Amino acid sequence: MENNNDVDCLPLDDEENGLSPAKKFPKKSTGREKKSKQGVRQNYVIREIIPVNEKLFSFYRQQQIIPESEWDDFVAALRRELPVSFRIQCSLRERDHLDEYIQSKFVKEIENIAKDSPEIDPPKRVPFVPYAYQTKMSRASIRGHPILKDLHEFLINETELGYISRQEVCSMIPPLFLDIQPHHLVLDACAAPGSKTAQIIELMHVSSPNPSGMVVANDIDYKRCYLLVHQTLKRMPTADVVVVSHDSGQFPVMIDSNKQPLLFDRILCDVICSGDGTFRKNPELWNNWEPMKGIHLHKLQLQIARRCFELLKPGGLMCYSTCSLNPLEDEAVIAQLLRHFNKEIELVDISGKILDLKRTKGISHWKVFNKNLEEYSSIDDVPKEALRHFKPSMFPPKSEEIESMHLDYCFRILPHQQDTGGFFVAILRRKEIVKVNLEKDCADEQQQQPLKLNQPSTLIRKSTFTRKRRGFVNKEDPFIFLANHSDENELREALKEYFGILPENFSHQNLLVRSTNTERKKEVYYVNNSLKEFLINNDGRFKIVNAGMGILKKIINDKVSPCPYRIKQDGLPILIPWITKRIIDIPTSLFIRILHGGQTNLKEKETSQYLPLIELGEEEHFLFKGLEPGTIILRLLEPFPKEVCAWIGANSISAFVSREERFHLLCILGEDIIKLKRKTVTCRQEKAAAKLNKEKDLINDVEESNEV
Repeated sequence: MENNNDVDCLPLDDEENGLSPAKKFPKKSTGREKKSKQGVRQNYVIREIIPVNEKLFSFYRQQQIIPESEWDDFVAALRRELPVSFRIQCSLRERDHLDEYIQSKFVKEIENIAKDSPEIDPPKRVPFVPYAYQTKMSRASIRGHPILKDLHEFLINETELGYISRQEVCSMIPPLFLDIQPHHLVLDACAAPGSKTAQIIELMHVSSPNPSGMVVANDIDYKRCYLLVHQTLKRMPTADVVVVSHDSGQFPVMIDSNKQPLLFDRILCDVICSGDGTFRKNPELWNNWEPMKGIHLHKLQLQIARRCFELLKPGGLMCYSTCSLNPLEDEAVIAQLLRHFNKEIELVDISGKILDLKRTKGISHWKVFNKNLEEYSSIDDVPKEALRHFKPSMFPPKSEEIESMHLDYCFRILPHQQDTGGFFVAILRRKEIVKVNLEKDCADEQQQQPLKLNQPSTLIRKSTFTRKRRGFVNKEDPFIFLANHSDENELREALKEYFGILPENFSHQNLLVRSTNTERKKEVYYVNNSLKEFLINNDGRFKIVNAGMGILKKIINDKVSPCPYRIKQDGLPILIPWITKRIIDIPTSLFIRILHGGQTNLKEKETSQYLPLIELGEEEHFLFKGLEPGTIILRLLEPFPKEVCAWIGANSISAFVSREERFHLLCILGEDIIKLKRKTVTCRQEKAAAKLNKEKDLINDVEESNEV
């Protein structure tokens, strides 16, 4: 039996119930041997997931979403593993150099190898997503093939930094149609785990390292919000993102300094769905898909979409998307939005955008089935006992509605069209002529202050759906701005004297800490003006999980540096325009040497991250002459601009960046660092093995002495 840790097991006697021991799509398990309730160990076989679901095939064949001539290709695509895809962060300054490195180091070498190994598929550019790649090889193939080990290690390193996102191609599409600009106020209504949130952040930062807009990333699940923070904001810190946790269908109204409603320029409404477009990465759907999944989700999807559109600014765009192909989760929701908002709303024709993307137009006719695939032509056909599941909004538009709705402006991406998953996308615009009058609702909310944490917004229109949030306790540290605070003067003077950051240039009022305890104020955060206004004007109205980015760190030992703070690498894009002291332009050769660190310690077979100053040449040593110990900024000008935080001591200098960042920079600067990385890993493994052998020898010695 192979890959025991990647399969789900069943007792042997279940085979008699029609379960075969063969394996096509193994399911994950803990890999531990299971016990029965009586504590008796059982034998297990691998459960087969047969890629056949007759209800699914019948359902979609009758919907006529997939042309009959393409049906076999569609089914064949569903049964294949999903290709691996990734994209380079489009706001990364060295993105072109990283892209060139991937081409020269990996793509060309793999193309040469693939000539003699047909099972190898070199990564190819995705023509409709900038800086994106796709390969038909599975994740397991990339991890297991020795020739591709370097690529696998490289992707892991870059993903940890946030410079590469390993994201399914279809998932990359929705944000590209929103035309996001740096000044926009953007809501990602169902954000976790955060791959599309990361894209939104990138698009806002393409032309500006410190945009004036703001992103609100929301998810109803508080724990998933932490996942979003870890996977997105820890890898891609930014001063213009706030993570909140609310029911998207009852999202509170944001207010500005005049207590007026603050509406969004762009909204991504990527709602919860049945996920039948994800068969290729979730093969268990073959066993549990059934037509009622879409029925049960329709009402919730509609409520979320309605609420999001209520929060959209006139002239603003909202993207409604699902990873489902089911029209009850797709066109049915859009059609009801068009009915409900009537003259306020319009579908946007985006057929002329991203021309390389193969897609299928939305439909205006579909069928509504019960769990037995019995069709209901209208709500009047639904039995009385089933009316609690079926709603009028699930049925296709009437003939007089079809022409004005333009549901053909929506589109689907089908798995067989470009070897991806399945996806549905619709772009909606709130018309400019509409005057949004929410002042009364905001006033009602203000009269009820202080607002309870679990109190729904009064802006919900005729919605009876509620979701209970049990056991919620907001344990987040408070946001305390340093303006008029005792610590502000110390910080202001330190930045001025040590780094040359003048108070009149830098917005000190945007700095904050996350604790009232003086001893715990170890990190200083920065938020842009939009986020600052949000935090001040909406205090107590939102369950905030995370906001802003750490830019300064308190130095505990005040003897090592005359400045009580050091600049964090994440904070450089914010501070670099105003730093006039302790910033040094250095040649590429010295930059590489500092990243490498000192000479290899032959005894330990490891490289020190500190470069002794005595190893510098006379001209190199002159660059750092007269500098007091502490933080300095190393600025690389060629072959691409890059600033790196470093620490200079009495006898050495070291880049103050993560190990992953070192490898990233050394790679794209032409160093063969992958071999060095593997050698470093091997050294650690050798040490761990030696330690383990020593412990085993000790145990053996003890056992032998006991025998004597």
